[in-house]
Amino acid sequence: MAFRSSNRALWCALFACLPLACGAAANDDEMLSIDQELQALKAEVLDVNQGALRTEAAFQFPDETRVSIYVGVQAPGLLVEDVVITVDDKAPTVRKFDVIESIALQRRGLYRALRLNTAPGSHRIRVEFSGRYADAKPGAPAMRSRYEGVFEKTVQPSDLEVLINIAAYGKPATIRLRDWRPNS
Repeated sequence: MAFRSSNRALWCALFACLPLACGAAANDDEMLSIDQELQALKAEVLDVNQGALRTEAAFQFPDETRVSIYVGVQAPGLLVEDVVITVDDKAPTVRKFDVIESIALQRRGLYRALRLNTAPGSHRIRVEFSGRYADAKPGAPAMRSRYEGVFEKTVQPSDLEVLINIAAYGKPATIRLRDWRPNS
């Protein structure tokens, strides 16, 4: 604790002397110029970082093998608690949603639940979900549904949408798979 308080005292002394050092060294125009250069440098660093992230993503998930699976909800009042996605009998991916995330899905949002690499060809997908209506009583059993199907992976990147839907209040939930293919 003594080390922290001596560091804190040093930082306080440095910050207290900073205006004096700046005032003695530069006028307002010079300070404005320095601030603008600093902001330009920050913007450049952010651009470089974004480029690096895009390059890393392209390396980790090349277009030829990339599959992104998104989850959406089209059931007013249904709060999704969890979704389990399995592709080709590999280890299942479990995504748990808190209340805020479930509400965001209600507003026609999509959540990328899984991104993976897989070879072109036919692939089996299994999706399970559980959730409750927002007005469900505490302890009420969760609503559950399951979907099994096949999707075709081409050499183009694949974007799949898992849509959880309920035709009417009180009806069983259904899950639909939509394959979004780029125009080529």
